[in-house]
Amino acid sequence: MYTASLYAAFASLLHNKNSTLAGQRVILFSYGSGLSATMFSLRFNEGKRPFSLSNIATVMNVSEKLKSRNEFPPEKFVEIMKLMEHRYGGKDFVTSKDCSLLAPGTYYLTEVDSKYRRFYAKKAVENGVVANGH
Repeated sequence: MYTASLYAAFASLLHNKNSTLAGQRVILFSYGSGLSATMFSLRFNEGKRPFSLSNIATVMNVSEKLKSRNEFPPEKFVEIMKLMEHRYGGKDFVTSKDCSLLAPGTYYLTEVDSKYRRFYAKKAVENGVVANGH
């Protein structure tokens, strides 16, 4: 969650302080390791749908997403990370294709061929609902 941490913090702000943000200005800043940075500000106004603060917080559904996380023991995490380290920059491999823990609509890597081409699949959408709740 490198640069995504900026947006995770934004989501947390909306989740925790939604009712007190109207009229406030927030500056968001992200600095990358490639000597690139982005800074912008947002002024929160309780506007009309679909861009009202309350609607954004509802659509993001942070509480429910946090509750739906999967827990793994540290040993399992280390095992998964070792596999990822082994495959980093690799070619000629096929993933397990087990997407049972992925949200509907999520794209995932299925294989990398001998020419380093990457192939993806998309987890089926259930009842017309994709990963972000739309």
